[in-house]
Amino acid sequence: MNILWINKITDAEYWRTTQLGLTAALRKKGHNVMLVMTRHIGDYSRTDESIVYLPTLPSSLLSGLFFGLLLTFYFPLFIRKNKPDVIIIDGTSVWLPFVLTFKLLNIPLVLDIRTLPIQKTRAVAFDFCLHLSKYVTDGLTTITPELEDILRKKYGLKGSIGIWPSGVSLEDFSITSLQKESFNPTYSQSFVVMHHGSHGNSRGMEEAIQAMAVLDDSLKNKIKLVLIGIREKNQEALLRICREAGVTDQVAILPRVAYEQIPSYIAQSDIGIIPLPPEKEWWRVSVPLKTLEYMAMGKPVIATSIPFHQRLFEKGECGILVHASNPEIFAHAITELYHSRKHFDEMAKIARDIIETHYTWDSIATDVEKYLSTIVRNFRT
Repeated sequence: MNILWINKITDAEYWRTTQLGLTAALRKKGHNVMLVMTRHIGDYSRTDESIVYLPTLPSSLLSGLFFGLLLTFYFPLFIRKNKPDVIIIDGTSVWLPFVLTFKLLNIPLVLDIRTLPIQKTRAVAFDFCLHLSKYVTDGLTTITPELEDILRKKYGLKGSIGIWPSGVSLEDFSITSLQKESFNPTYSQSFVVMHHGSHGNSRGMEEAIQAMAVLDDSLKNKIKLVLIGIREKNQEALLRICREAGVTDQVAILPRVAYEQIPSYIAQSDIGIIPLPPEKEWWRVSVPLKTLEYMAMGKPVIATSIPFHQRLFEKGECGILVHASNPEIFAHAITELYHSRKHFDEMAKIARDIIETHYTWDSIATDVEKYLSTIVRNFRT
């Protein structure tokens, strides 16, 4: 199957991993996947030769339109080179000019929705795109049954919706053959609680920091919280929370690192924490990639009870599931895991087995392959 997959995502974002991981897995299965992504004008960093990059503008208001105009211009080249059987576009691209052009070519079009918008301005655009999709797309994929339910009830979307969650590469996320470059040598004797990823949008990181102040005094010098991937513009806000909570020495706030280095950082931690507030609708429909990455490397996790995490813990005890993003609850969970270190090998095996059985990119690609094959077959009949 020839697949043309178009995303407005930039090469600098961590969550491009989803596109890269699934593309590689589909290619292993013999499919020809042309992945189109963006990079900001003037960005001359190393590129991935397996990706077609289109330039985009740094302005959020103009980037989408600029991207769409470029695609309208370049689409004959993509079609000629890939000869796609199916085209996948991200959720907010359905209004762009190139979509109508692709439809005129009589090629099935699949819309991929991975999240719900948080900001009100984006919610308006999202609503418009979802209503428009009923008239121009031939299929839809999403990330969880919870998001599928919202898409059906709120937007009246009918027909088959394919569900494929995030996955993880066991080759990349493995304790073996890692170069362990220490993020802070002074922490080598500490019990390290790790979080990696972006800051903002009520991710529970403030509560995780405040949990360090709630720990028993006997543990405060033994347990460290390491936050990795914090943009420079966000670091001061978190440092201020550390100062106010009196935990400056207990928390390390580190900048973004190359995604390829993340496994080394996970290897040096003892547990991972995913403190997403479970009452927030946009987190309740999500599949946090970091959760799978911690588990792939055999790290117990402290995870809030969003539905995806609940399904993980139904498969096996891989840490502690908590039901609120609350400093006291996090402190209690950290303490409990600290005193359960003798069981970590058992938890590591359970976590790794869950990933190997359900969440490798190869297994995710099998589900995507079946769905796309159905779309193509139905379109031709």
